[in-house]
Amino acid sequence: MPAFAVKHVVEDHGLLARIMKDVRRTPYSYASSEPEATEAALGSDVYVIEVRGEPRMPRSFWLGYKYRAYEKYPRAGGGLWRDHFKFKNAARPMERAEGAYFDAPVQIVDAQANAWLRDKASSIAQIPEHVVSTLDALIADPTHGAKPFA
Repeated sequence: MPAFAVKHVVEDHGLLARIMKDVRRTPYSYASSEPEATEAALGSDVYVIEVRGEPRMPRSFWLGYKYRAYEKYPRAGGGLWRDHFKFKNAARPMERAEGAYFDAPVQIVDAQANAWLRDKASSIAQIPEHVVSTLDALIADPTHGAKPFA
């Protein structure tokens, strides 16, 4: 089963911390790319990456949460989610979500993962296996304090 990365750009959407109360109940992410959003909703793991840009510094990438997506919703009436996105992927409502989250996102410092993330302009993209391994290692590392969805 493929895995997907979804970028959450702080300059456009604010910090992930702002939405984590809702995410902890039923994890979700937004995308505009039709084939990827549809494929993600077939039970794929979705990694939500916070993208931070500092003046005169390269962008940094921070893992916020991972969940298994089973749903894809277009906006009612053909509108856009958060004025930018065509689709909302989500875990199954009213069921315990599969995955984990961080109270504070964890910086991704792996050079290959950062290079891959930097090259992806799309808000959602299928992740190569070496990047999945890096992200899963961050979640598995007890020093980062990943928590399962309740």
